[in-house]
Amino acid sequence: MTTLNRAHAHIGRSCSRRFGEHAAAIPCVHVSARSADMRYTGSVSNAFVQSMAHNFEQALRLMEAALTDCPEDLWQTDLWPDEAPTAPTPHGGLHGSAPWFLGYHALLTLDYDLAGEFEPWAPPQPFDENTYGFPDRRFTKPELLGYVDWCRDRVRQTLDGLTEEMAARLLPSAHRYHGMLFAVIVGSMPLHVVEHASQIRQFLTAAGITVQPMPGDRGYAR
Repeated sequence: MTTLNRAHAHIGRSCSRRFGEHAAAIPCVHVSARSADMRYTGSVSNAFVQSMAHNFEQALRLMEAALTDCPEDLWQTDLWPDEAPTAPTPHGGLHGSAPWFLGYHALLTLDYDLAGEFEPWAPPQPFDENTYGFPDRRFTKPELLGYVDWCRDRVRQTLDGLTEEMAARLLPSAHRYHGMLFAVIVGSMPLHVVEHASQIRQFLTAAGITVQPMPGDRGYAR
């Protein structure tokens, strides 16, 4: 299992155990009619790719809002202290379930999967401070909000350069989903970001924090 694939599998098991019986309690996000920020101008000019650009932007907006709304006193508080407490892993680096860690995990996975093991990949500073994808230290809110913007640029670059031939490539053996079409994993990436952003927002709401309204929330009005 490669660097980030190991980290992704670990956090995935923690989330599925915690929310397996309560999946319906996680907010379901429905995208709004248009994207205010993501602009697709690439060569695959069809509705499918433009809808992916829209879904990416909605997912990143939701993560941006979740991280922004998290107060400092909850930034390092684990959502699942019994199943996934913040602690060093046997391989090095940290694993946990605090808002900062879930945000880091979602964004790093997105960044990595956009490369798809087709090209050399390394996260930007300071997120290169990791061991097998597990962070070597806790990251701050400004750092993670900066990573949201970095991921926006990465999505634009990927979609703008996407061709039908590139979309039809099979993920190489080094990737955890090797053999899958690149287009399939690209289409599923926003769902992973939404999953963890929704978990953070649910955690904040349960703690009595008022989160900013987002598309899909009950009573949301633009």
